[in-house]
Amino acid sequence: MNKKVFYLVTTAIGIGLIYLIFKKRIIQNLKLSKPMKNILFVGDSITAITYQGKPVTYTYPNVVKKELEPKGIKVDVLAIGGKRTSWMLSSLIEQLKNNSYDRVYIYGGINDMFSAVTIKEALNNIQQMVDLINSKGAEAYVIVGYDARVLMDENKLATTSNVPTKAGMIELKNRYIEFQDSIPNGIKNATIIPKANISSSYTSDAVHLSGKGSKIFGDYLLKYIK
Repeated sequence: MNKKVFYLVTTAIGIGLIYLIFKKRIIQNLKLSKPMKNILFVGDSITAITYQGKPVTYTYPNVVKKELEPKGIKVDVLAIGGKRTSWMLSSLIEQLKNNSYDRVYIYGGINDMFSAVTIKEALNNIQQMVDLINSKGAEAYVIVGYDARVLMDENKLATTSNVPTKAGMIELKNRYIEFQDSIPNGIKNATIIPKANISSSYTSDAVHLSGKGSKIFGDYLLKYIK
């Protein structure tokens, strides 16, 4: 084979390989950009849009609904204040029996960590939710949440009858931080939305976001939804 023929052959092979690579990337991008028609948020009081049968208008799903629903994307919310990941799991099982979604966003664990539930148990409940979502053909997202190191001002953490000392509350805060830090490596087959850096000035009790804090958080999440 002379040099000219060799050059033409190798050039043709190179062009062919480049075409195959770009074709593969285009197919991957098409899969990643699957159009959304409906999404679901699963959570606790930080996510809930009702309280004792009355609407709560300041939590972050309201920010998302305001942005997406005029574009024809339905946003459902499965969340009740004070609930743990075990409730989220059992409720999601029932929700997905009669409803289908393109994406499901899970945000939970704080009530687990401020109780006797272990980090391992909470992560297992979330993983089961992720596995269920994937089995239904939807995309699973796990929201780590606001950065507890930043937002959970220890001066604002109020003691309770079950945890009567400030030291006890700080210990639970640190447990929640450990739980948050364990999510990226502890949960498989889901898109992890990293912690949002929200100032402690956007909470009155070091746990729940204020209206302005929820707006900041909602806008932050929209970057991972669009």
